[in-house]
Amino acid sequence: MINMLLVSLAVTAGVIALAGVPLRCWQFATGHFRSQIPQHALARATFRLFAFLILVPNALAWTYAIYIMQRYLTCVGACTQEWAGTAVAVGMLGCAYVLLEGFLLTARRRPNPLTSDR
Repeated sequence: MINMLLVSLAVTAGVIALAGVPLRCWQFATGHFRSQIPQHALARATFRLFAFLILVPNALAWTYAIYIMQRYLTCVGACTQEWAGTAVAVGMLGCAYVLLEGFLLTARRRPNPLTSDR
């Protein structure tokens, strides 16, 4: 029961990622996140490194999921194996996309300034 729930969540995230990954790639390419990253040199370098390390697998997973879905849609005959492959590809895309969104959520947060009442 738990396994089926986890797979369903991964596939659902993958379906959302089919639109979300190209959007995030476009936002990275146009520099949309530059103003949301803290101005520290270390923060900017870390963001660039981890954005690349997380965005590339997302783009590859998105490409693979689109390819597998195209194979499934053009399948003639016994397509049970193709359906399983499609679910796996979309589930992997969903897991990668959750990682990307988690990274963006933590990278764009603003620390509260320290204030004292003295």
